[in-house]
Parts: sequence; structure tokens; C-alpha cells
Amino acid sequence: MRVVSGHAFSQIVSGHVIVCGLNDLGFRIAEQLHTAGVAVVVIERRDVGPLRQRLERWDVPVLADSAHTGDALRQASIAGAVALIACHDIDLDNLETALVATEIAPELRLVVRVTNAQLGDQLGAALPTVRVLNLAEKAGHSFVEACIRSDVRHAFRLGSEIFTVVDVPVSAAGACRQVFGNLTPVALRRPGARQVEICPSRDTFVAPGDRIALLGRLADFADNGVRVSSTDDVNALANLSVAHTDPASGRAGRAGRAGRRRRPHAWIRDLAVTTAAEFDRPFRLALGAVLTIMAIGTLVLSLTYADNDPVAPADFGPLDAFYLTVTTMATVGYGDFNFGAATSWLQAFGIALILVGALSIAVVYAFITNVIISRRLERTIGHGRATTVRDHVIVCGLGSVGLATVEGLVTAGRDVVIVERDENNRFLSVVRDLKVPVVFGDATVRATLMEAGLARATTLAAVTSDDVANLEAVLSAREAFNDHHSDRRRAGRRPQRQQRRGRTRRRRSGIDPVRTSTPGSDGDGEPGLRVVLRIFDTTLADEAERRFAIHTARSASALATPWFVGAALDYEVVSTFYVDREPFLVARITVVAGGGLDGPTLQELSTGTRMLAVATSSEHDGTPDRTPNYRPTRHTRLRPGDEILVVGPTAQIIDTVSRNQAPRVRS
Repeated sequence: MRVVSGHAFSQIVSGHVIVCGLNDLGFRIAEQLHTAGVAVVVIERRDVGPLRQRLERWDVPVLADSAHTGDALRQASIAGAVALIACHDIDLDNLETALVATEIAPELRLVVRVTNAQLGDQLGAALPTVRVLNLAEKAGHSFVEACIRSDVRHAFRLGSEIFTVVDVPVSAAGACRQVFGNLTPVALRRPGARQVEICPSRDTFVAPGDRIALLGRLADFADNGVRVSSTDDVNALANLSVAHTDPASGRAGRAGRAGRRRRPHAWIRDLAVTTAAEFDRPFRLALGAVLTIMAIGTLVLSLTYADNDPVAPADFGPLDAFYLTVTTMATVGYGDFNFGAATSWLQAFGIALILVGALSIAVVYAFITNVIISRRLERTIGHGRATTVRDHVIVCGLGSVGLATVEGLVTAGRDVVIVERDENNRFLSVVRDLKVPVVFGDATVRATLMEAGLARATTLAAVTSDDVANLEAVLSAREAFNDHHSDRRRAGRRPQRQQRRGRTRRRRSGIDPVRTSTPGSDGDGEPGLRVVLRIFDTTLADEAERRFAIHTARSASALATPWFVGAALDYEVVSTFYVDREPFLVARITVVAGGGLDGPTLQELSTGTRMLAVATSSEHDGTPDRTPNYRPTRHTRLRPGDEILVVGPTAQIIDTVSRNQAPRVRS
């Protein structure tokens, strides 16, 4: 057994949090706890040099041993710890750690990462001190929000109220409270500024050209004259947030499947596009041959049959000729008309019509059978060419985060196409139930992206666990999308003379000839492609923003970390979201007597966060209920037992929680 940073470890005997597993999630958990002043001990038997070295620079002790052994947990002073977080990548490792920890310290608060929902339910039922969390479900909703083109950045339910984060342009100069009333400013972006201002004061001066993210209830936006255009997105995202936070709601995608929107008469478009795609040129040639033979046979028989067959009826007409042609080609005659008494040349024509017609019809039947069988096989294995979707989202990577993103998008009423390398992916049965098409291939290859309908897509989200592969996929997709639409524009240009004539006609008819661009367009009236990048390495994210203009980057571990830390420190996380590349956290905190939040007014607090609501404790106001005050003022004073709803960057929220905690959780 080997202990790294032994001096720091020997100083920690109680009031600390044990983190088992040093992966992306484990590192972020340790980082946030350390930043908030909470003592941390990390247990990891693998050689994870870079992450361990970064923790060593912060004097965070790392115990190089297996968390499955009681000796390692005892050496980490489990008896004096306030919580243990098991966050290995493998569910079985986390399960073993939880069982051993429960045996040694039955009353210890345990937070366990579990990907399998059924295993998580059983573990929670068997061990009452365990809080089971799923990284993908806690982070998936933020990727869904990033994929949707809307002024609504985030929405979540709190009781009967819906809180919304809306990004709006500033239209008038003045202080935030003068322009936007009691809406809570979350982030402010100045023209030309690279960094956003986080949680600015309501006294901050804003001017036209700025953009500001505001948080409030829907009724508050209406009362302050701020119009929220995408109300459908508000409800969809709020329902999605409930699905991810309420264990009784089940998986989000399945629960929201019934609410999926469908465009009017979309089935007609789907049928036409599918027919055009599946019935390719050979089929069309065969079908054309059948129709041509029918036309020739009908014409010849209508002109010659009555004159060259003694038994032909006197009123033999074109419809009879068509009937005789079809029955001859299909080889289902002859019960009425036949060629038995006809002249020799007409009998020869009948023989040729039988042979050629039967062969051509057989070929057409073969094509139709092939299409039917192929489509059924594609639906059975979850594989499709994605030929019918329009304005859809392409999700690259069908891991746990990818599946949560797909389910959330389906819940929000968006069409989705999946690009996945592994044809034996374990989540294929789930997306098959959702009827989401899957294209198997490499997402960095242009042909694969075009097969997934990239030219008709609105968004591409690369959510694999490989940062470099995700970056390569979004860059390849954006280049292919721009090249495709550039080629279309060049091919569709008319001669300059025709353009001038067209502009003249429009001007004379009173139509403005100037083209306008839609939001998010490339400036030429063609909607651009939104790219969403899953990334862990903050350095790579900065480089991607600076060199490739990719601003929609998300970290699943950064989004999920506050839930694990909140469960360990015993405070309630309500929601997490991003504004640009800054992760935010909404938490509900109960003011502890003697803590740092006991006594001061909101104006006197300097936490770097914003207070959304204060529910006064009945212990000191004499009222029977705790109806929250959604419009607290700077003079509102906090007292023990009050519940506050606070929003801000995760580091500041955890620092606020640490200030409020009882002395036993402080380092």
C-alpha cells in the first residue's frame, strides 16, 4: 500500500469527504470540494499521473489502493468522514465500494454513481444511507438545451412555478433594475468582450448592444415587459428537467414520447422522400419499361385486334385492349379475350407480349420486395438512412450521455438521427423503441454525415467520451455543411441579366428585393449549422473557442459534479445549466444557526451569487406555511431555518454552502 502526499493525509482525521475513483468526474468533485475549503481524500489504485499530480499541487492526498478493501477505507479515516462518494466508471466497482463502506460505517452518508437504472433502484432500496446518481441523466438536459435554437437557455420547475433563463438583447440604457425590473441578471455580455460578467448586480449599467441572460418566473418576464417568444420550449425543457430529477418519472424519452410534435401532413413528405430514395434508377427504368410495354400493347391491340381476330367482339375498344394487355403480361388470362383465332403475326405479338411483359413485371416485383424487406430489417436493427427527416439534430455517439441527449430531444419534440460506430451498441434497443434512425459509421467522415442528413440538419452534437474525436467531428461537419450549401448557391445562381430583371420586376410589384437572414444564418439567407461539443479538458475548450469559434462546449462531468457534491454536503441541487461556457447551479439551502448566512441582509452578503427566493421559517414569523418570497429585496435579513433559492457559478454556490455549514464539515 502506498500513500501519496502523506503529510497532508496525516493531518486529515475528521470532517472530510472520501472520493473513490480518480476519473474526470472524481477529479472535478475533488477540485470543487477543495476550492470550497472542504477536506478531501482520494482513493485510486490506477496510475492516473496527470490528474494525481494536479491534486498533489493542491495538497490533496491520494491513497493508491483499492477502495474495495476495508484497510484502504480505514486508512482514509472513514470513521471521521462526513461522506463517501463512489464515482468509478464501472457500476460494479461502485457497488463493491458502497457495500464495504456500509459494513464499516453504517451511518456514513454514501453517494454512488450508477449507470444502470435498475441496479440503482435496488441499491437505494437495500442501503438507506445511499444516494444513487446517474451522470448522464444529470448532464443530459444541458446538451438538449444546447441543441435547441431558442432564446430560452434553461427552464426548470419548482413546485407549481416554472423558472426560465432567457437570453435577450438590451434595448435601452440604464441600470439593470431600471430596464428589467426584478428579473435576476445571470450573465452579461458586452460587445467585443471575451468574458461574460457573472451574476452582475441589479445596479449594473447596461446599454444597447449588450446581451443579458435573465432568470425569473414566466409571470415575472411578462410583468417586466420582456417577451419570451419560445414558450413551447419553456414547457418542454421544464418537463425535461422534472424527468431527470424525479426518480418516479422514469426515463425522460419514454415518458415524453407521447408529447412529440409532428408537422401537419408530414407523412406525405416522408412517403415521397422515402419513395424517391428507395426506388432508385434501376427500379425506375424497370417500371418505365413495364409502362411502355403496356402502352404499346394497348395501342397495337386497340387498332388491330378487331380486324385480325374473327371472334373479337364488334365493340372491342381501347379499354378492352388495355385489359387484354394487362392480363397477357400478368399471365392470368384467357377467359374472355385471347389470341387463339388471331392471325399469325398477332399471335406472335401476343407471345412476345407474354414473355417481355412477364419478365418486366417480375423485375418490378423483385425491386418492391427488396425495398419492403430492407425497410423491415432496418427498423428491426435500428438502422436507417435518415432520408425523410428535416430540421433535425444529429447526435454523434450513443453512450450514456448520448442516449440521455436523444431521449431529451425526443421529449422536446425534435427529430433526431444518431451516428454510431458500434453496430452492437447496448443502447440500440432503446433507440429502436423510440423509432430514432441510426447511421453506423465514423462521424468524422463526410459521407457518413451526409448519409445522416447533414445538409438538412439544424444541429450536430458530438457527445462521445473522446474530446479529440468530438472536436474532429464538429469541425468536419461544419466544413461539409458549409461546402454543401456553397455549392448549392453557386449552382442556383442565375445570369446577372436575369437577376437584374428579377429585381426590377420585384421592385415594380412593390416587393423588397433585399434578402434578410434568419437568426443563426451565415449571412446569405441560409441557416447555419449549430455544433455542440462535449469536452472535458478546459484547455482544449479554450483553444477550440479561440481558433475554431466553437462556443457551445459542454462538460458532462462539470454539470453532474454539483449533484454529487450537494448530496455529500447535504444540500439540495435544483438544477444545473450553462450560459456560454460558464456552468451555473441552482441550489436550495436551509440557513443554519451560527453559520455564515445567519444574520446578514442580502445586501451585506458577498457570495458572488444571486438570491431567487427566500422562504421564511415559521419558527420566527408565526405563520403556518413557508410560502416563498420570489421578490426578496436587498434589505431581506436571513435567519436560522430560512430556505433560500440561490443561483450562481458552481464554485461560488459551494463556497456559500460551506460558509453556511456547521463547523464539522469545515477543514
